[in-house]
Amino acid sequence: MLPTNIAYRTFFVRLAQYGTAFTLDIDGAEYLITAAHLLPAPNDREVPIQIYFNKQWLSGTATVVGRGRGELDIAVLRVATRLTPTGFPVTASMGSVFVGQDVFFVGYPYKMSVDYGEPFAGLPGPFLKKGALSAVTLTEPKVLYVDALNNEGFSGGPLYFFRNNNPQEPYIAGVVSKYRVEPESVLDAEGAATGMTVHYNTGFLVAYDIKHALEFVQRRGGA
Repeated sequence: MLPTNIAYRTFFVRLAQYGTAFTLDIDGAEYLITAAHLLPAPNDREVPIQIYFNKQWLSGTATVVGRGRGELDIAVLRVATRLTPTGFPVTASMGSVFVGQDVFFVGYPYKMSVDYGEPFAGLPGPFLKKGALSAVTLTEPKVLYVDALNNEGFSGGPLYFFRNNNPQEPYIAGVVSKYRVEPESVLDAEGAATGMTVHYNTGFLVAYDIKHALEFVQRRGGA
């Protein structure tokens, strides 16, 4: 299920890499949330950004409000132009989410999007996936593991759920980061190990608690 409150906040972006981003309104200001690994050099305070809109790339600059270090794969940006119209509220919180429940994520895998026409007001239609929240760590940064096949391009997108299964109450619980990989031995034609390995997608999506994005804004004193 993809409510307009999520759809109108989700964007196909190009920074140092292609990926997904989404907006949040915090204390009256709009912020663009994405995955830190999509950004260029870690010390840049201003970064070039392109956002896909009306079937073309619009170029601009984003201010880095906060960027995770080490494991924490979250970045918070500000751009000069408002991206999401007012009137599409979401709650940025893990709230009442529980292990085992359905969660959703949207984005642009392998640079793909679809055209949903006038209802999307120029935005490229994202792809939607659903999974089950498998585990949440108690250590910091807080990691959410989802039983779902993540793909390249979903990074930076919102991981969300519906409070009490009410589609009118979307909660963004986290920021999609990556998928868990494991090495697998490469065998030769006779089935013997070659000494080489390849990494395969285990089917577990990794996301980080949205609270870390909110903390970046609080440290900067909001808008």
